[in-house]
Amino acid sequence: MKIRFTIDYKTLWGQSLGLLCKREDSDAEFEFFNMYCDSQSLWHVEINIDQTPAILYQYVIVDKDKSFHYEYGGGRNLSFKSDFGFVVINDVWRGPYGDGPFKSTVFQNIFFKRIPVSVELNPGDLLLRLNCPQIEPDRHFAIVGNQPALGNWDVAKKVRLSENEFPFFEIRFNSKDLVFPLEYKFLIVDTETDEVLAWGGGPNRKIQSFVPESYTIVNDEHFERTIDSWKGAGVAIPVFSLRSKKSFGTGEFNDLKLMIDWAAKTGQRLIQTLPINDTILYHTNYDSYPYNAVSVYALHPIYLHLDKIGKLKDKSRKEYFEAKQQELNEKTFSDYQHVMNVKWEYFQEIYPQERKKIFASEDYKVFFEKNKEWLVPYAAFSYLRDLYGTPEFGKWDQYSVYNKNEIETLCQPDKPQYHEIAIYYFLQYHLHRQLSEVHEYAKSKGVAIKGDLPIGVSPRSVDAWVEPELFNTQMQAGAPPDDFSVTGQNWGFPTYNWELMAQDGYLWWKKRFQKLSEYFDAYRIDHILGFFRIWEIPVNDVWGLTGSFNPALPFTREELQSRGLWWNEERFLKPYMKEHVLYAIFGKYTDDVIREYLLPDGWQNYKFKPEYDTQKKIEAHFALLGYNFGNKELVIRDGLYMLHCEVLFLRDARDSEKFHPRISMHSSASFRDLNDETRRTLDRIYVDYFYHRHNEFWKQQALKKLPALISATNMLVCGEDLGMVPDSVPDVMHALEILSLEIQRMPKRPNTEFAMPADAPYLSVCTTSTHDMNPIRAWWEEDPTLTQRFYNVALGLPGPAPEKCEQWIAEKIVDQHLQSKAMWVILPWQDWMSVETKLCLEHPFAERINVPSNPRNFWCYRMHITLEKLLKEEKFNKKIREIIYHSGR
Repeated sequence: MKIRFTIDYKTLWGQSLGLLCKREDSDAEFEFFNMYCDSQSLWHVEINIDQTPAILYQYVIVDKDKSFHYEYGGGRNLSFKSDFGFVVINDVWRGPYGDGPFKSTVFQNIFFKRIPVSVELNPGDLLLRLNCPQIEPDRHFAIVGNQPALGNWDVAKKVRLSENEFPFFEIRFNSKDLVFPLEYKFLIVDTETDEVLAWGGGPNRKIQSFVPESYTIVNDEHFERTIDSWKGAGVAIPVFSLRSKKSFGTGEFNDLKLMIDWAAKTGQRLIQTLPINDTILYHTNYDSYPYNAVSVYALHPIYLHLDKIGKLKDKSRKEYFEAKQQELNEKTFSDYQHVMNVKWEYFQEIYPQERKKIFASEDYKVFFEKNKEWLVPYAAFSYLRDLYGTPEFGKWDQYSVYNKNEIETLCQPDKPQYHEIAIYYFLQYHLHRQLSEVHEYAKSKGVAIKGDLPIGVSPRSVDAWVEPELFNTQMQAGAPPDDFSVTGQNWGFPTYNWELMAQDGYLWWKKRFQKLSEYFDAYRIDHILGFFRIWEIPVNDVWGLTGSFNPALPFTREELQSRGLWWNEERFLKPYMKEHVLYAIFGKYTDDVIREYLLPDGWQNYKFKPEYDTQKKIEAHFALLGYNFGNKELVIRDGLYMLHCEVLFLRDARDSEKFHPRISMHSSASFRDLNDETRRTLDRIYVDYFYHRHNEFWKQQALKKLPALISATNMLVCGEDLGMVPDSVPDVMHALEILSLEIQRMPKRPNTEFAMPADAPYLSVCTTSTHDMNPIRAWWEEDPTLTQRFYNVALGLPGPAPEKCEQWIAEKIVDQHLQSKAMWVILPWQDWMSVETKLCLEHPFAERINVPSNPRNFWCYRMHITLEKLLKEEKFNKKIREIIYHSGR
């Protein structure tokens, strides 16, 4: 069979086009073919291929250096229903036109799920195909054109396209019935009324000629929609924050069903959660931190609904747990440690009662076989953590270094500890079943569940134990100073060895994404900036101020000197600890600090005593004070941390002869004490380093990783792109059609205090707040001066702002967001509740979930009313439904 590929594309000087092609039923690699340009921008190539029912192919741009730039959207697939001797394929270059999100499972399997209407394709030798996933299930495509077979532009004679190959819509003609050139347009038609809702935008589509004795396929792309694009609303709430009559002191997977019911009742289409992976390290409230996963696969046992595991046969024990359930459910917060302790009692009692039946079931056997690669190491890790009393696997004697054979031996059924390990198989199986059930329930209600993919894993995790080579354990991931924390954020996670991960095509990440897709149809990439570069903090530091970006392009001494900086290693790299600096930081405690923590180092200059020469040593020292830690100790500890940050440059961790400017150096005493000329020179270096030097470099880093990762599943991809955002980030997210996050209080435009929801791009999630900030009502009371400016500028209201966020103000803020053109408006549950004062929690500041500047934050927020009661609030629910409906969502 001969196939001629033709595509219209204007290349840059020195570039050409190529084709990658192979039979779909072949295991061979794609074969490359050079394409040829006849005139202007029309490229073609003819190839011979054995008769086949389908082919896979993709166009590529070939640069001068012979490197490839792939067409957007992955490979193309084309099936042939009959045998043809000569096939002509006319294609259009695929770009990021905004349709990508509609190819995700959120739309394909839930919102736009279609029952294909069989439209018989006429016999013929010309096939027109329109690739358009953005079409609501109660609408279809039709075609009109410039001749009788196409209705002569009369919409009453439009011809419906077949949708059997959705998202491709097809129609076939016999070329003998047509006169060329052929002109046509596609129409969106209401299926029920047959009314034409919209004509496709742009100029008429044209086919200039037809190749005789051929079967010609015209693939049309990029339908220009002339009516509003689809928009939806949703709610964000952590699973642990849910409250129902049946929950057990904290939210459970089972409670999501009632939240799904509420979303459906109020016209919301999506529920966004926080991470739900196991975080058990110390069996304390420290483990409530949902981003500190001990396994990127295992789910957290705290979310299990006990009755669904099995009912205890011992009546007295049943009564005991029922009493505990009532006691814990009456608490105003999610009492993590207490709930986990009681649930673990239940697990240990239900396991021996139910294990034989579960382990013998076919469903369990399938689950175990599919997941044993991660499940067995996870169960062994959990057992060893408790056996040795620490998650620090370096202290586990013979098991400190993971050995697959040793762990498999440890986990054998004939070993005495087997059931202490197998209980984790049992729990993970039930977690999988319960969350899978919720996922199916959500789809049946037309609601999607959006997961959260943390950027990091715990340094004391199964992943770091099993594959330590994938992590830089001598570094900690975090974020530079921003609106959340002026000293930066130190998350404590190891950074990634991206070079090694790239060698197998990022398999670790792909498997992680694929596991997530078992339970979710959309996900949020936490700190997507980490795929461009990560803020990396030395393992001995506590604050984020002494971090640097990785990968990065640090300066050599020679480069700094060529920019006019007289290099002084002693002055730029050592903490600047002049006596006047100490008095400015410590005030009346200065003499105590000098006496206990410092040593003289020249005239009116000091250095740290060896026992305090890192921030981690200082942290450990003050941790020993326990209840004796008061305000004085806080001032001294944080002042000592600050002294460690009194540097202007940081030595690169991988090349000691290169240097990074310290972030926020302008606020340091070291910078202020320099002469004017040196400050101006440093300022130029600083601006170049943080705002210009890395843009293209970081863009290429992201383009190496993100396409491979997001293509591992068909979920809707959203990115959390907040903080110090490089200029290249929006370009990459647009090119990959990843939805951005837009928050009114965190504008992305420079010199702008408040972002306007009306300016949010279509491919975005627009929201009032996140779990890392106060919800609307509490934020309103944080800073009256700021609130006043927001009232006058962002809301456009005259006069003084009310002291509290009254109901009408909350309604205006929520409506302002709903009226935006963003694809999604997903609001925290607390902010939805703010539009009805009678239902609000009395104390607004109790609604906050996390304080990013506090690494020991207790994640314990819980709804103040039950979901059952919420579902009965008919007036309120109708109000939410109506404001969403009237916003066009």
